[in-house]
Amino acid sequence: MSTPAAASASTAARRRVGAVRATALCYRVLIRQIVSMGRIAALGALGTTMIVVGWVVGSSSSRNGSSAAGMIFDGASYADGFGLIVIVPIVSLVFAAASLGDARDDGTLVYLWLRPMSRAPLAAAAALASVTVSLPLCVVPTVLGGWLATDFVAGSGRVALGSLAAAALGTIAYSCLFVLVGLLFRKAVLWGVAYILLWEGLAVGLGEFAERLSLRGYARALLARIAEVDLGLVTYRLVTAVIVLACVSAASLVLATVRLRHIDVD
Repeated sequence: MSTPAAASASTAARRRVGAVRATALCYRVLIRQIVSMGRIAALGALGTTMIVVGWVVGSSSSRNGSSAAGMIFDGASYADGFGLIVIVPIVSLVFAAASLGDARDDGTLVYLWLRPMSRAPLAAAAALASVTVSLPLCVVPTVLGGWLATDFVAGSGRVALGSLAAAALGTIAYSCLFVLVGLLFRKAVLWGVAYILLWEGLAVGLGEFAERLSLRGYARALLARIAEVDLGLVTYRLVTAVIVLACVSAASLVLATVRLRHIDVD
């Protein structure tokens, strides 16, 4: 005959939400939190600007008689300079910082917090929701902008493919990182912008050491390797770049889970 304590423990165990179900539940709640017409319109306009400017760059280079190799380089440089240093980190920051930040501010996080589930699905759902919204807003302009800047010369497909890989994996890594930043700082967007501008934008150009500590450096390596273009500074091997970006993503989610277990939500 079971005791009341054993029966209570058994009931709690039965009611505990499994990892997959918990992730799906949190994802549905969080993605509704972060999607807003204002964010989509503003960041969509930024991406549209990149596409239009890429078309202008490609048309101008073609009229000026630039060589195919030169236009391939220009396209890859444009995808790097506008896509990987502006659009990918900024878009990822906006949605990743909001994924748990908005939920915490409006009290939605309390609802999720009280559910009988572990914290790992909540961190994973936050990153997944951010990536879901950020990917098209990052990948489409980076690929089209870089491709248009080549004016579709022979070999331009490599630039499009490299831009696709770099923007996609970069978006995932930035999103996971900024979910963690959103848990560590109340004003996560300000901290994120400072990191993007001061480190990814400025310090990385100072040398190899800064490049090794930059997500952009590894995303750029993907672009450079696939497009077969020398973009300067450190160019890692393709496998190295993929592994580092994957490890940063995984480590950020682990640390976000640890942080979730030690914060108070009210």
